[in-house]
Amino acid sequence: MQLRLLTTHIERSVFLTRLDHARAEHGGTFRENSQSQIINRRRLECSRLYGLFQNESAPADEMLAGVAMHDLRSFPQSCDKPDLSHLPPETVVECSDHWSLSSGAGMIAWVGLAVPMRLLGIQAVLAYLAAGDTACAHAGFYELMGFVPAGPLVPHPFVENAEGEKLLVQPVMLQGEAFNHAMNALSQTCVQYSDDARIFELKNFARPPMRRPSVRTNLRRRIPAGIEHADTISASI
Repeated sequence: MQLRLLTTHIERSVFLTRLDHARAEHGGTFRENSQSQIINRRRLECSRLYGLFQNESAPADEMLAGVAMHDLRSFPQSCDKPDLSHLPPETVVECSDHWSLSSGAGMIAWVGLAVPMRLLGIQAVLAYLAAGDTACAHAGFYELMGFVPAGPLVPHPFVENAEGEKLLVQPVMLQGEAFNHAMNALSQTCVQYSDDARIFELKNFARPPMRRPSVRTNLRRRIPAGIEHADTISASI
């Protein structure tokens, strides 16, 4: 499996198209708020978009899953809560727009971010999970990684429910010892990455990884029991 930082217009367009498709497949419980569309698109422009592919030769339109990530210096957090003003903004990322159209791919895309986060010096991760039945379907995945609730439910400015109301979300955080433990455990899924830190080769669990000259190795402890069987379709907003 290969996680790629998406840099071309085509790759990023495929990401957004498949994000919408994943939300529709999930039952259309929430959608982009048209009133905040311009601001939301600006947020995505400031985000690092990552796509998961079956192998290195797969084209953009064969993207299996994806997740967006931006640090709080590049763009503010989507909601005004929790208050993270005590943390250096360049060390905190908000992970969002997490989608998958293939069973198991959502999990692999997320855990594949462990090495990029380490390379960027990240120390804390913020995510917003849809409240209600949607949150119940995915909260276990985040809890398993060490995320904890970070305050009460808040309305999300960029998404709305089927009735056109701002969607209530649960802020969750991964930081401190839990963050370090998760990164140590999850980073072993990345067996190599390119010199420009754009392409990350991940364990497939079905075939041994191929090595190339222009890579660095990074293999550590086993991931926590149960993570490799988790899955998400459209989790963080």
